[in-house]
Amino acid sequence: MANQKYAQYEKSMTVACINFETTWGDKGANLKKMKEIVTQAADQGNDIIVFPELALSGYECDDSFSMHGRNAETIPGPSTEEMAELAASSNVYVIFGMPERDKSEPGIIYISSVVIGPEGILGAYRKIHLSPPPLFTEAECFAGGKELPVFETRFGLIGVQICLDFWLYPELTRILALKGAKVIFNTTASPSAPGKPYFLVQQTGARATENQIYTASANLVGKEIKKSFYGHSAIAGPAPSRLVKIYAEGGEEEEIVSATLNLVIVREQAAWQKNRRSALILEELKKLEEASAAGAPGGSE
Repeated sequence: MANQKYAQYEKSMTVACINFETTWGDKGANLKKMKEIVTQAADQGNDIIVFPELALSGYECDDSFSMHGRNAETIPGPSTEEMAELAASSNVYVIFGMPERDKSEPGIIYISSVVIGPEGILGAYRKIHLSPPPLFTEAECFAGGKELPVFETRFGLIGVQICLDFWLYPELTRILALKGAKVIFNTTASPSAPGKPYFLVQQTGARATENQIYTASANLVGKEIKKSFYGHSAIAGPAPSRLVKIYAEGGEEEEIVSATLNLVIVREQAAWQKNRRSALILEELKKLEEASAAGAPGGSE
């Protein structure tokens, strides 16, 4: 029997992940194009429209680490409020990546993904694990987040993650699933390299399989300063006859990657939740933390 708390929510949703090419450093141009795509995706019948990591500004840090500072905004702020007006008039949810300025400490900037619905700005997720040097300069530009929120929509609870948090830290996805999220959106800026399209689709499917939920990854395309991006935005999740299905996958150009998802099949509590030996898992994690603190072999780094 389906969990009764989900009875009030709609039984299906259509998700659009956007293969998006930024105009690096030009927030106005990016917001304008994003609004045009939201209007188009809404007209096509999509309910939740997802843009990649730092879509509002562009991803790469410049040599002076100043571009994201110039484009950063608090949430709410001018860009999120402008998008909220469109979300309300179009009756859709929009998720997009942006540099967020901390309200209390303006010198601190986060890689954030804001969640906006017809009812207004629901909040934001701040990237927790910044991609490390020497290949990435995120730590020079941004601070890491410290929270794992879920957001209530008319389709139920959803979660948001950003890039490395989703790709390499499956514990975070598991926590969001345990909090009740049935769909988790990954906003990413995954740069081109051999085998990366397979990696994006495989990991999106893996997170869905592990938790028996839907997952959706939205990636950048095109070239910014030095880095190029390969797109292949993907949507995955369980199907009635299988543990996981790749419902949609994009190519390497700008496009709307869309799929309609049956939410009824993820509202039953998955078997792994019923059978999960949480006390043992927590005890083992505690042992690892204690070993790490003591500097013992086998402790986590």
